[in-house]
Amino acid sequence: MLISYYGQKKALRLNFRKAVLFVVIVGVSLSSLAPGGVSAQQARAARQTSAKRALSHQDYDAWRSIQGQQLSRDGKLLAYSLIPQDGDGEIVVRNLATGREWRHGRGWRRPVAPPSDPEAAVAAFQSGGRATRPEFSADSRYLFFTIEPDKGDVLKATKEKKRPEEMPGNALGIMDLATGQVTRIERVKGFQVPEDGSGYIAYQLEAKVEERKPEDKKDEKASEPGDQESSDQARGQRGGAAAQAQGAGARGPRKEYGTDLILRNLATGAERTFAEALDYSFSKDAKTLLYTVSSKKEENNALYAVTPGVDSAPVGLLTGKGKYSRLTWDEDQTQMAFVSDRDDAASKQPKFKVYHWDRKSSSANEIISTERSGIRAGYVVSERGGLNFSRDGSRLFLGIAPAPEPEKDPEEATPADEKVLVDLWHWKDDFIQPMQRVRAAQERNRSYRAVYHINDGKFVALADETMQNVNPASDGRWAIGTDDRPWRRLVGVDANYSDVYLVDTADGSRRELLKKQQMNPSWSTNGKYMLFYDGKDWNTISIPNGRKTNLTANLAVKFWREDHDSPNTPSPYGSAGWTKDDRHVLLYDQYDIWQVSADGSGAKNLTDGIGRKEKIEFRYVRLDPEERGIDQSKPLLLRANNDWSKDTGFYRDRIDGGMPEKLIMLPKSLGNPTKAKAADVVMLTASRFDEYPDIHVTDLNFKSLKKVSDAGKQMDQFTWGKAELVRFKNMDGVDLSGILIKPDNFDPQKKYPMMVYIYEKLSDGLHRFVNPSPGTSINAAFYASNGYLVFMPDIVYTIGYPGHSALKCVLPAVQAVVDQGFVKEDAIGIQGHSWGGYQIAYMVTQTNRFRAAAPGALVGNMTSAYSGIRWGTGLPRQFQYERTQSRIGGSIWEYPMRFIENSPIFNAHRIQTPILMLHNDQDDAVPWYQGIEYYLALRRLEKEVYMFNYNGEFHGLRRRQNQKDYTRRLQEFFDHFLKGAPKPAWMESGIPFIEREKDQEKYRAKVESKK
Repeated sequence: MLISYYGQKKALRLNFRKAVLFVVIVGVSLSSLAPGGVSAQQARAARQTSAKRALSHQDYDAWRSIQGQQLSRDGKLLAYSLIPQDGDGEIVVRNLATGREWRHGRGWRRPVAPPSDPEAAVAAFQSGGRATRPEFSADSRYLFFTIEPDKGDVLKATKEKKRPEEMPGNALGIMDLATGQVTRIERVKGFQVPEDGSGYIAYQLEAKVEERKPEDKKDEKASEPGDQESSDQARGQRGGAAAQAQGAGARGPRKEYGTDLILRNLATGAERTFAEALDYSFSKDAKTLLYTVSSKKEENNALYAVTPGVDSAPVGLLTGKGKYSRLTWDEDQTQMAFVSDRDDAASKQPKFKVYHWDRKSSSANEIISTERSGIRAGYVVSERGGLNFSRDGSRLFLGIAPAPEPEKDPEEATPADEKVLVDLWHWKDDFIQPMQRVRAAQERNRSYRAVYHINDGKFVALADETMQNVNPASDGRWAIGTDDRPWRRLVGVDANYSDVYLVDTADGSRRELLKKQQMNPSWSTNGKYMLFYDGKDWNTISIPNGRKTNLTANLAVKFWREDHDSPNTPSPYGSAGWTKDDRHVLLYDQYDIWQVSADGSGAKNLTDGIGRKEKIEFRYVRLDPEERGIDQSKPLLLRANNDWSKDTGFYRDRIDGGMPEKLIMLPKSLGNPTKAKAADVVMLTASRFDEYPDIHVTDLNFKSLKKVSDAGKQMDQFTWGKAELVRFKNMDGVDLSGILIKPDNFDPQKKYPMMVYIYEKLSDGLHRFVNPSPGTSINAAFYASNGYLVFMPDIVYTIGYPGHSALKCVLPAVQAVVDQGFVKEDAIGIQGHSWGGYQIAYMVTQTNRFRAAAPGALVGNMTSAYSGIRWGTGLPRQFQYERTQSRIGGSIWEYPMRFIENSPIFNAHRIQTPILMLHNDQDDAVPWYQGIEYYLALRRLEKEVYMFNYNGEFHGLRRRQNQKDYTRRLQEFFDHFLKGAPKPAWMESGIPFIEREKDQEKYRAKVESKK
C-alpha cells in the first residue's frame, strides 16, 4: 500500500513515538532565546546577512580554491596556487613571520573533462597537480612555478584559429624571495629543481615554431571527428564493433624529438643550453644533471652527464643511434640505470638493453641484454616495464616481455572495407570480452618483473604468465608473487582472489604460502615478515621459514569493520605500518591502535582504550613522506575523529609509552598536516560547512592555529548556511545521524522548503566545506544560500532489502526534522545519483512524502541490470547485486523475488511524485537502458517524468558546460515544485530533437541575460 502524504505523517507520529526517542540538534541552545523567541545574537546575524546576497550560477566560474600548497624547507615561507574554476589564477607567497605576501598571475587552465580511462584520469590529475604546485629551492631563496596563458589570450587565439604551435604557451616563473621579483621565461614545457642541492634549475623549452610539412596537415585532416549523425548512431555501442573500429585505424606513436634544455645558475642568471634534449634528471644534491638526446640526426643521440658550475663539455655516458629512456637513480644516488636500443636501432622492432652507470665512472656499461643475460627465449627487455633499485642498491628490478611483432607494412594491410571485426564470447574465457577490451592496452604493454644482482652480475626472471605480479621486499632478497589464474572466472561474480607465493630472488624459485587470498599481503619494513588479513584477523608469515601466526584472534576487539552491512567479506580497519626494526606492527580497530608483536608473542592497546571509551577514532599521521618504518624512539602524531560529535584533532602518543596526550580537538574538519622538511612547522586546513578551508600553521604541539591564507574572504558577500547533526532512529530502532544545513539568518518560526540528498552514510561530512560549483547533484552551499534546508541522513541496510532499508531510514529521518516545526511539509524534495538515484526511484513507489524527486543514473530494473555490463571496467554487473552495494545476497535464480521486490519498475504504477531523471548515453557504470526502462514505464503510465541525456557523457557529468546546464535545470525543477516558481519552457513543452541546438542557444542567451 502506498503511504499517503498525510497518512504517512500520522503513521510516523504514532508508530515512531517510541522509536524516535530523541532528536538532538547539536549546537542549538534553547536557553539563549529571548522571551520573544529571537536572541540578540540572531538579531545581529540578521542585520549582517541582509547586506549579503544569495549565490547564483554565475558565481561558480570565479570561485577560487587553494591548490598545491607548499612549505619551504626551513618553514619560513608558504606558497600556494589560488585557482578559480574557470578563470585566471595566481601564485601566492607568504612570509609566515612578517605576514608579507607576494602574488603573481599564473594564467588559465581550460576546464577539461577527465579521461574515461582510470589510468589516464590519474595521470591527468597528477599532471594538473604538478602544473599548479609551486616549488621552493632547497635554500628557500627562490620559488618556481608554471605560468599558463591568460584566458583572454587563449580565447583570442582560438577565435583566430591559430595553429597549435602558434597558440600561447606556458612560461616558467622564478620568484626571488628576497624581493618578490619574478623572472619570466617563455615557452617552457617543464622544469626540475634539485631536492636537496641549491643554486640551479633545469628547464626544457617547447619546440621552436616551424612551418608544418604537408604530411602533417594530411594527418590532421585524417584525424578530424566524424559528422554528428555518425556520432549519434554510434552512441551507446560501447561494447560492439563501433568501439573496436574506432581504435582499429589508430596510428602508432610518432617519434619524439628533443628540444632545448637550459641549465640556469640562479645567482648569476647565466645559462647553458643543451640542444635536442628529450628526457632529463637532476640529482638531489644538484651536482649532476643527466639528459638524453633525441635528434633528427640519429647519430647525435646519446645520454649525457653535466656538472653544474663547471664549463666543461657534457660527458657522453653512452652515445649512438637509438632511444635512451627511463633514467632511474638508486636511493642514495650513487648509481643509475636506463634502457636503450642503441645497438639494434636499425631494426624494425629494435631490442632494448639495460645499462648501468656508477656515478664515479665516466661511462655507462651494458648489464642486461637478450643475448647475454639468459632472458627466456622470445622475450626482450621491456621499455615500458618498471626500473627500480632495491633500497640498499644491490639489486635492480626491471621488466621483460614477449618480443613485439614487427609493424606491418601499410601497403600490405587488409583494406578497411574488407576487414571482419567480430568478438567471440566463449564460456571458458577467463575474462568476458568487454573486460578483455578494456584491459587490452594493459595486456599489450604488460611486462614481467625480473632482477639483476649487481654485485654478482646475475640475471633472474621472477614473473611470467603463470605468476604475473611480483612485489619485492625493500631489500629485494625475497618477493611476494600472486597468481590469479584459478580464480579469474569469479571476477565480476564474487571477489578477486589470488594464490600467494614466496619468491626467492636469488634463483626465482617459488613456494606457495596462501590459497585463494582475497586481500594482497604486504611487507614489513625490512622484509622479515609478510602481513595479511584473512577476512577476520591479521596474520604474519615469517620469512623465509613461512611460519604463520594469527595476531588478533585472541584480542577482545574486532579488526574488521563492525558497521559492515554488505553480503561480502568485511574489510579491515587497516594498519598504521611497521616499526623500523620489524618487531611490531600497528593495527587499527574501530577506534584504537594496537601495538602487536610480529611473532604473536604479545599485544597492547597503544592508545590505552581511550578511543573506544570516548568514541574517538585514532589514526597514525606520517609526517615524513620518506619514512622507512615507524621510529620507536620518537613520539607518534595521531589524528583523532570523534565518532559522535564529528570533532577532529590530534593527539600524541609513544610506542611502549603512557596514555595518549590530547593536543587539540575542535568542532571543525582539520586537514592532514604537512611538516616543513627542516623545521617544526606544520601546515593544515581547518574548515566547517560555513568556514572556508584556509591554510593554518602551527608547531608540533598544536597549541594554536594561525590562519595564513585569506581565500575565505570570497564568502563574505554571500549568504551561506550552517550545518548541525540531527539524531534519529530508523524503523528498526538503530541510532543514526544526519546533517541538517540551515540557511543564514535561520528563523525557527518560519517554514522552509527542504532538499534531501542521500547516498549511504554521510554524517561524517558534517564539517566538510562545499565549494559552490556545478555538477551532477545538488550543491548544498548553493541551495542553503538560496533559502533551502538541506538534509543528508545516514542509511544502513538489511541484506536482501536495500530499497526498503533506505525507506526505513529516510522517512523517520525526514520526520525527525519536520517535528522541529520549521519545514514546509508540502515542499520537500529529494535528489541523489547512482546508488542514491536507485534508492529514490524505489522510495517514490512506496511513499508520496516528497513533492518532487530527481534520481540520477538509477537502476530501475534489477532483473535486467543484473546481467548487464559496467562498460567502464568491462565487469559483469552480477557481483554488485550478489555481494556488494546492491546487497541482494545471492543470484537471481536463488532470490528471484528479492530482485523483483527491489526493482522500482514493478511498482511504477504507484508513483505520484514528479520525477526529473539524468541518465547519459555513455554511462560507464549503470547502463543507460536502465534509465530508459524507468522513463518508459512512467511515460506509459502518464506520470510526470523528464529525462536528460547529455550526449556522449558518462556516469557523472564531466564537461563543464553540461554541468552548468543541468545544475540550472535541476534548480528550476525544484524551485517550481518547492517554491512555486513558474514552469520553465523545457518542462512546459519539451525540447524537440530537431530544435535542440536552437533551444540551447535560447536557453544560454536567457541565462547570459541574467548576469
